[in-house]
Amino acid sequence: MSLKKQLGLAMVTTALGATLVAGGSFALFTSSAQNTGNTFASGTVKVSLDKPEGTKYFDISNIAPGDNGSTQLTVTNGGSLELRYDLAQNLTGDLAWGTDGVKITIKDSAGNVIVPGDNNRVLAPAASEVLTVKWELPLAADDRYQNKTAQLGLTVNAEQTKNNQ
Repeated sequence: MSLKKQLGLAMVTTALGATLVAGGSFALFTSSAQNTGNTFASGTVKVSLDKPEGTKYFDISNIAPGDNGSTQLTVTNGGSLELRYDLAQNLTGDLAWGTDGVKITIKDSAGNVIVPGDNNRVLAPAASEVLTVKWELPLAADDRYQNKTAQLGLTVNAEQTKNNQ
């Protein structure tokens, strides 16, 4: 082999060796971090009354015009989210008929009248509110109301307040 070829081969071999050495010893600083096990859990909306379904707040008989009475009920937020609720009432029967039939008024502890359908009563988680339900048979009730009955149904409807327009 000629000297030129030997010299060229030596240069190529040297360059290849240098490349292998440089590539083999090339190093970078590295690092990594990890965060696992993240969880997501939804909250709950659970509203209740202090008397279970089937237990009456009122069982009154022999009322006469001018009679009235009241009882307290407690609305409780048993869920984990703040809620707003509406206390709806359904008064039916012949004793509730007309302008002189049985009247129902619901008030909060400050004496404010709760208007059914407002849906603006707010309860924090684990909070409760005592309400007063008052009934009366007006003095103006005449003979048409004798021997009549009325039934009152109370329903609490609740929804979350968070992210609720």
